[in-house]
Amino acid sequence: MANKLLDRVREYFDQDKTVRMVADDVELTAELMLLIRMMFADGRLAKRELANFKRICNTAFGIPEEDVVDVITYIKETGYETTADEAAAMFKGLELERRRALLLHMLSIAKSDDDLSTDEIELIRRTADAVGMSAEDLAKLQG
Repeated sequence: MANKLLDRVREYFDQDKTVRMVADDVELTAELMLLIRMMFADGRLAKRELANFKRICNTAFGIPEEDVVDVITYIKETGYETTADEAAAMFKGLELERRRALLLHMLSIAKSDDDLSTDEIELIRRTADAVGMSAEDLAKLQG
């Protein structure tokens, strides 16, 4: 019984640690914000989009799946006034690989539900433009 309580306390602090990690990294916060907006760009959240987002969070950013809901809540509460264009603009000066990774993650989420909507395409296009990448760069990423 005591071990279960300690596990729950440890889990709570680990989740809080993940949210603090996100909060302390402005670029990561902006990237996650854009990925969350990508999930909702077509007006609905498909289960496959959320599953893909959780996979990206884990593999690319080291965010455990069980902490993703807390991270989404944090971003929702703190980023409501930040536009997608403002978040994307933070990436313009970052290295090319980081900008490519952002766009690849966005494309991956958009394609998760097998329905690439015009709103998703527009968000990707605006983001690519904001980070200084061309339509040709995007085409290469999709290939």
